[in-house]
Amino acid sequence: MHPHAFKHGLTEAEIRFAWVNYVRMRARMVSGDVEIVAVGVTRQGVVAEMVGVRVRNGVLVFHASAPPTAKVLRELGMLKRR
Repeated sequence: MHPHAFKHGLTEAEIRFAWVNYVRMRARMVSGDVEIVAVGVTRQGVVAEMVGVRVRNGVLVFHASAPPTAKVLRELGMLKRR
């Protein structure tokens, strides 16, 4: 877990649980790199957005926040455009 992932107040346990218990997840290209964006639910039922990159032994999550932004919800097809 990258230290920046904790910037918005989620704990490592909350982020790990939400990542494993994702509702939607997809890969996206950003400046030539592949990122994985996901929305998941913590053990306490908090809906969180997370962004990470694949590394040798899994995924390095570098962003996590709750609640998810409308932009991420739209990107994952969870919110319709007005």
